[in-house]
Amino acid sequence: MTEITDIRPIDFYDETAIMKEINDFAEKYAYADIEHALILSPDGNAYNLTGSEKTVHYDIIGEEALKGSKSIHNHPVEPGKDKADSFSFEDVYTSNKYLEGKQYLVSGIRRDAYEFREYYPVDEIESIWNEALKQAWLTHRINGTIVKFEQQDVLRELGKYLKGFDFYENF
Repeated sequence: MTEITDIRPIDFYDETAIMKEINDFAEKYAYADIEHALILSPDGNAYNLTGSEKTVHYDIIGEEALKGSKSIHNHPVEPGKDKADSFSFEDVYTSNKYLEGKQYLVSGIRRDAYEFREYYPVDEIESIWNEALKQAWLTHRINGTIVKFEQQDVLRELGKYLKGFDFYENF
């Protein structure tokens, strides 16, 4: 279940204000035990959402508000850990489907972001994700390393499969 907890006006084209919102969210929710999201929409609104322990659904605000939006959400951190994994397949799938702008994630000490500069038919995204997943696992096998954060590894590979996809670690 996802709930809209606040809607307030924002100047979507004021990059300083947008980054302040993103950084304030990151500070507030880095160690939250359920997922939260902040969607900054070209419609001039900032939407705060509260989800569950495992997910927060952006589509509750509507497709038009999501198109071109920038957003940040958190991934809860297990007790005793300093971060959880990066963006999920569902995160990437949804932002491509709704033609969203740059996406940010906070999880403990983790601060990641990605963006699509080109979008893809939604039925292609899963097979591309799976190809990047196979490559990530192959790289670990070749290097004799263990997988700590599978989604992070996939995101590092995705740019090889998706033209116009950029993944940024430690924004």
